[in-house]
Amino acid sequence: LKRGNAGVARIPGKHGAPPARYAVVPVIIGDRPGELARLFTDVGEAGVNIEDLAIEHSPGQPVGLVEISVEPAVAATLTAELRRRGWTVQE
Repeated sequence: LKRGNAGVARIPGKHGAPPARYAVVPVIIGDRPGELARLFTDVGEAGVNIEDLAIEHSPGQPVGLVEISVEPAVAATLTAELRRRGWTVQE
């Protein structure tokens, strides 16, 4: 396990840069057409760049979870802005 963790640290980050640590902003999203596009638009209008993301959705469920990875310095601002726009952001 120790060697595996050390190996992960050697994997280059985005665009070959050193690996970066990002903050994750977890957002509940409805399973409806256009919801992901609306979320991305709101993030962009907040002036925040999405560094990475993960989407979890169980078939048959009315919602999913989008984990948006951003620079740590903008995570609190993005959380507040998304909540202001009506999104449910988990703690």
